[in-house]
Amino acid sequence: MHKSALKRTNLLLETAKVRRLRETLGSPSNSDAVRRAINERLAVESGLRALRDLRRYAGLEDVFGRTANNSR
Repeated sequence: MHKSALKRTNLLLETAKVRRLRETLGSPSNSDAVRRAINERLAVESGLRALRDLRRYAGLEDVFGRTANNSR
């Protein structure tokens, strides 16, 4: 991951949720926890976009036959 310029901003956040986020991520600071949560969410969105594009352009091949109307 590369370092980019940081800019101070003010956010109104629920302190209990930020504390839980810090504990969950093992972050040393609130800022670090928020930056990591943002980066993780952006990565998820990027992956979902790639899957949507793959489905639209080439489709997915179910090599294991698991999606053929199997009810679980």
